[in-house]
Amino acid sequence: MHQESVVEILYTDECPFWKEALKYIEKIASALKSDITLKKVKISSEKDAKNLRFLGSPTIRINGVDVDPDATNDNEGFVGCRIYRYKGRIFQYPPKEMIESAFKRMLSE
Repeated sequence: MHQESVVEILYTDECPFWKEALKYIEKIASALKSDITLKKVKISSEKDAKNLRFLGSPTIRINGVDVDPDATNDNEGFVGCRIYRYKGRIFQYPPKEMIESAFKRMLSE
């Protein structure tokens, strides 16, 4: 039996793409029958961004781990839109497959 997981979606109002990522999270969690606590965290200042190790909007973490396994802290504290690279393509929010993989890694722990 898996314990409940915490999924954080950190975002800014300037980048609306977090709403699409949120839809993926909800669908994937439901399909995997995973108990999650979903926390939406609005980043409104550079100070918030630095304190929360924000990598750009949207940033999604499952149990504190970024959904992008290649994420680095190079842009930590950056208040702006985030770009995701997956299988040679660029996305404005994590593609469904990236989020699914992160959930599956979390469930296998």
